[in-house]
Amino acid sequence: MFLINPQSKLPLYEQLVEQLRRQIVLGTVSPDAPLPSVRQLSVELGVNPNTVQKAYREMEQEGLIVSIPGRGSFVTSDVSRMQERQRAAELSRLEKALRQCHEIGISRTAVQALVNKVYKEESSC
Repeated sequence: MFLINPQSKLPLYEQLVEQLRRQIVLGTVSPDAPLPSVRQLSVELGVNPNTVQKAYREMEQEGLIVSIPGRGSFVTSDVSRMQERQRAAELSRLEKALRQCHEIGISRTAVQALVNKVYKEESSC
């Protein structure tokens, strides 16, 4: 479920959060799916349990997971709301990037060609 890259500039706990967020948005993880325990995941990944605990705490604050004392941590049952928030955040980032492209003189044609390329590549997978 999780893979970490110790060479990445992104902190390990953020890598875990980002991976779960992506899995939820893509629908590869089910609502209410149980997550490994902090201890179990830290052993599997070879990281400090505090790193996993920090990731789980961050995911809970974002509403990605729900922790139930004595039972464990589970993916939120309200995946659709989380997916909508993620999509809105991505569109906001895209809008900012497009504004920057416009400011530095990248043409609409170049941007549209890139969009077409990305969506064409995606549809051929």
